[in-house]
Amino acid sequence: MGKLKDYLPGIGLGALVFASLFGFALSNTAHAQARRLNVVCSVQIEWCELVRNEYQRVSGVRMTMIHRSSIEALAMLLAERNNPRTDVWFGGTGDPHLQAAERGLTLEYRSPILDDLQPWAQAQARRAGYRTVGLYSGVLGFAFRPDQLKRIGAEPPRCWRDLLAEPFRQQVMMGNPTSSGTGYMIISALTQLFGEEAGNDYLKRLHKNVAQYTHGGRGSIENIVRGEGSVAIGFMHDAIAARERGADLEFESPCEGTVAEIGSLSLIAGAANLDEAKRFYEWALSAEAQTLARKVGAFQYPSNKHVAPEARILDPSQTLLTPYDHRRFGSSQIRKRLLSRWINEINVPQND
Repeated sequence: MGKLKDYLPGIGLGALVFASLFGFALSNTAHAQARRLNVVCSVQIEWCELVRNEYQRVSGVRMTMIHRSSIEALAMLLAERNNPRTDVWFGGTGDPHLQAAERGLTLEYRSPILDDLQPWAQAQARRAGYRTVGLYSGVLGFAFRPDQLKRIGAEPPRCWRDLLAEPFRQQVMMGNPTSSGTGYMIISALTQLFGEEAGNDYLKRLHKNVAQYTHGGRGSIENIVRGEGSVAIGFMHDAIAARERGADLEFESPCEGTVAEIGSLSLIAGAANLDEAKRFYEWALSAEAQTLARKVGAFQYPSNKHVAPEARILDPSQTLLTPYDHRRFGSSQIRKRLLSRWINEINVPQND
């Protein structure tokens, strides 16, 4: 068989070397282009975009990212369970991640840097059989505009019972539990604090004062910022972010107690890009990656113990918290029952 130069008359040795190197470069480029990652992201869209842009920059991986609430993300993963199109689920309240783990939608994986994470983040991994892990924590509470309270003649709410007062009629915002992980956590928190029957009774009475059940939890606080209500039940990091943007907003932890979420991170079972997914997973748990969130006003408490403290971020350990039963409220059966009761007993015309 002839040599390559025999089939390319008039081409010198230098040109052949160049051609070989060019071919090798094309091969490497094709390999790089083949590196892909598909992520569903359930945190603030600004944080999602920062994660995508920064990780693409440092890794060279082409990332497709879609933004969904945690409840929507769970529904999406259930719909595509026989043909997964997603590799990683980034963020969102931990209960849906636990429900995904329970249903075998996520992959068992123990991070090599698990010991670098906060104890609550490691506990989240253990209770899920290592099919998810804690990424951040956020405290549930009230956010309100003082000027709006003055307008309606209401005192700042300090306790859950305060939201039942007549001046708050059609003034309260909270996430819809059927579409919002924050909304589901509100009803599970009240169940945790007061018991299921008393929690349901509270929600029936609160319903008269709810102006809107927003599609996502953050939307309730944004509505208050725009003056569409006076008080929102939501995560305090969202209130802090709004205040950092200039909103005249105050926030409070309820006097009877409150709970903290564990926003989570999961690898999807059957992921087409599993190696890339694991590399991203490790990056997302690193102190460097978690520090980035502050650039876009994401003030959740990070799970990596080596992230430098930040005065604007609430430390869950310093808050009046009731220990949240993640295992109980992460159960698909419990979720189904609580949501069924909310739909059939609370969010009904006779309660208006």
